[in-house]
Amino acid sequence: MKLIIATIKPFKLEEVREALTAIGVRGMMVTEIKGFGSQSGHTEIYRGAEYAVNFVPKIKLEIVVAAAMADQVLETIAKTAQTGKIGDGKIFVLDVLQAVRVRTGETNADAL
Repeated sequence: MKLIIATIKPFKLEEVREALTAIGVRGMMVTEIKGFGSQSGHTEIYRGAEYAVNFVPKIKLEIVVAAAMADQVLETIAKTAQTGKIGDGKIFVLDVLQAVRVRTGETNADAL
């Protein structure tokens, strides 16, 4: 099993969710986060005063899938979330050693 952690732009969430559902992803966790990368935030003007926005709003997706499906999920997220502009996000893939479905006690692949 693999844990895929992706950060994407907030307006891309629904499009990415639909694309993942279409390839058979059955669930994901979504968190609103703030962060910065190479863009290091930006400057905005509010009521005539300029101020720095050091953290940019992002969406974090956490998805656990069978190892055989990980590459397809990664490619789907990358293709769907891409705008071609700075701040499109990052994707990380980690190994998952164990999973348990709390309601039924099913483990590992059966728990997904």
